[in-house]
Amino acid sequence: MANYATNLFFASTKNKQDLDKIEAFLDENFADCFIERMDDTLKAEFSSRWIYPEELIDNLVESLEAKDEIYIRVLTHELEDEYVSFRTLSQGTWNIKL
Repeated sequence: MANYATNLFFASTKNKQDLDKIEAFLDENFADCFIERMDDTLKAEFSSRWIYPEELIDNLVESLEAKDEIYIRVLTHELEDEYVSFRTLSQGTWNIKL
């Protein structure tokens, strides 16, 4: 049986089309995704198998119009295996803490 990690996702941008893309992408790729949308921010919680879903999130970021103008933060944890990852995207660059 696979362990599932919990992902706490936050994005902030003034580009409404990018927020629309993020919302649709998360809804499409994560069946258990809970999304809360405000004017220029989006919060979401979803699960992934074992670890942070790096390939999916990288694909999402690549699809955005204003990659350099968005702030994203993702805290991923899977307590049974003591896995934690915290990542922020700012000005087009990821900062990763494991």
